[in-house]
Amino acid sequence: MKVDRLELLTPFFYLGIQNKLIFPLLISSSFIISTKTIFMASTFYIVHHEFKAGKAEKWWETAYAAMSPGGGWDDAVAANKEKGFFNHSANAVTKTGPVYCFWEVKEGISAEDFQEFIDGPYGPGFGQDALMNICKPIDTSLMNGQTPYPPVFS
Repeated sequence: MKVDRLELLTPFFYLGIQNKLIFPLLISSSFIISTKTIFMASTFYIVHHEFKAGKAEKWWETAYAAMSPGGGWDDAVAANKEKGFFNHSANAVTKTGPVYCFWEVKEGISAEDFQEFIDGPYGPGFGQDALMNICKPIDTSLMNGQTPYPPVFS
């Protein structure tokens, strides 16, 4: 009897649950032969920032000042990373918005805690109440565990 090579792959299943990937799971004759579980140390978010009316110009002035030499940007990034928050990229569509950012949040920090951080004085609004922030977690299990950026928390 000839066995099709694709039939050999049918016992392999890739399962993803939120931030846990379980693979490969080899099932043969109703018992599990091997499993391997990888726990990811963080959650990724896409954050959609919209400027509140009349706030964009002042926000950009503050952002440029912070990013200039001696403006404190590097210290703020390090402090936020220590708290478990890391911004991988900020992507402005126009100067009046929206701005889309990719954030990574360390394991154990809830979506509510992340939203509080984003809306708070240490988040991207610089304490100005300039942004409306919509945070959406990225379900990396849908892409077999592929993250939008290499994780910084491990």
